[in-house]
Amino acid sequence: MIVGDCKAALPWVAVLALAGCVEKVEPVRLDTAGVKPKLAYADLAAVLDRGVDGNGHLDMFFLKKLAARLDAQLKLLAVTGPTATPGLLPAPDERLAYWYNARAAWATKLAMLANCPKELSRERFEARPFPLDGRQMTLEDIDAILSKDDDWRVVVAAPCARLHRARMPKAPFWAADVRGRAARRFEQYIDEEARFVIDVQERRILVPAVLWQFRGRLIDEHNRTYGTAGATLITALLPYVGGSPARRLQNAIGYRPVLDSPGGPMACQKHYEEPDDQQVQAERG
Repeated sequence: MIVGDCKAALPWVAVLALAGCVEKVEPVRLDTAGVKPKLAYADLAAVLDRGVDGNGHLDMFFLKKLAARLDAQLKLLAVTGPTATPGLLPAPDERLAYWYNARAAWATKLAMLANCPKELSRERFEARPFPLDGRQMTLEDIDAILSKDDDWRVVVAAPCARLHRARMPKAPFWAADVRGRAARRFEQYIDEEARFVIDVQERRILVPAVLWQFRGRLIDEHNRTYGTAGATLITALLPYVGGSPARRLQNAIGYRPVLDSPGGPMACQKHYEEPDDQQVQAERG
């Protein structure tokens, strides 16, 4: 429920300039009575398999059919987690997989609550509270936890329904392979033109806040490692990628990195009637 609206159609800078204009959104509430903690992702697996297409876009038609299964998964996540049930998640990679799965599930739910428009404000997406891990949390809270990981790529590769962030997964994450998947997802993100945006005309690169926060650290580490003094964010990223992602970065050397605006486009598609099998196959790649 939206209590107040700050004219979401305005550019984000203009919205911030409006004194006292704050979009207030009610927390998401779930009835978790009788739900017992358990580390299980079967419902999330069904939602991601059918509700995310081959390009990492949320498919609203299929997600609406899977709403009950998504809610069941969210209720389980609400009473299970590193704080609520630490005994169920004793290892760091088990906790990392939990946060990735929680972020994927709640990004999906928050997008669905707004019917996944082309643009969705920070207040209705990243900053909207919901029950998770026995407390009230937000997507921003999850990102803050992921940002503390020893591998900075972990937060950059986290699942998101925003177009300028790493794509939504097709399957849940598990401790056994979550780190390897995160590294591969980071390279995939750098390689996607619609997500890691390199503006050739303006000779600039739009950098999301989750990556922007590490720019000083990455540049300093690159200079120390290679004995250089003039590294940029782009050259500092090159050792972490290869192949096509590396070529994209090399072609952008000399471009100006700029902080991407908050909010931004959502990665969704909408069917207004049930698609036929051929259409689904084409969209899912």
